[in-house]
Amino acid sequence: MNLTGAAPPRSDADSEAGPVPSAPAALPPAASAAALTLAASVAGLRVLSSAQWPESAEDQVAPAIAGFVVSSFSPLAAETARRCLLRRPGRTPVPGPPDGAGGPVTAVVVVSPLGDLAGAAHVAEAVDGGARIGPLLFFQAVPNAVAGHVAARWQLTGPVVCVADTTTATAVTALLLADGDAEQALLIRVDQAHTPDGPDRAAAVLLGPGPPPAPEPQLHEGEQP
Repeated sequence: MNLTGAAPPRSDADSEAGPVPSAPAALPPAASAAALTLAASVAGLRVLSSAQWPESAEDQVAPAIAGFVVSSFSPLAAETARRCLLRRPGRTPVPGPPDGAGGPVTAVVVVSPLGDLAGAAHVAEAVDGGARIGPLLFFQAVPNAVAGHVAARWQLTGPVVCVADTTTATAVTALLLADGDAEQALLIRVDQAHTPDGPDRAAAVLLGPGPPPAPEPQLHEGEQP
């Protein structure tokens, strides 16, 4: 009998154990619209619009922004913020000037576990080699710099916060909205590649308070709950 390619017979123990469980589905990258949307849902927040980098094969290098050099960190944050804000409900999705005053008070929350990794590596190499470090690198050394750029570019007048993980970011956002410090929050996450051939990723979501709880039914005399 030719048994080539035949599966091994199942033992009684195999039969009692039932079917072999399938491998769990892969989680989306932390710096993706799907991951930020899930985290927002867990925190009871509503996603008004979202964006990420990359979104297509054409996303190779994020557009440069004036005053930021060497690293992709700030351009990634600015580009995902731009895409997200252009997709806001009620806004025509075409490039245009910054929004005028009178819009919702919007906070900017930047999330990055390692910060500007490429910028830090460049500075370390320059120090090791005795090279001069450009003054712009001091300006952009902290994520607050690009958060301020985004706030100024889009006239977002709420608080600016920078944290290291998404769970903390959504918790901070929920507090800002609950306390009335902001009506909306633009949450941006940037994860630069850890290896030379790895991909840079970034995502942004515009968040608002979650839907209000459903009202409890009013009981009339004689009705049972």
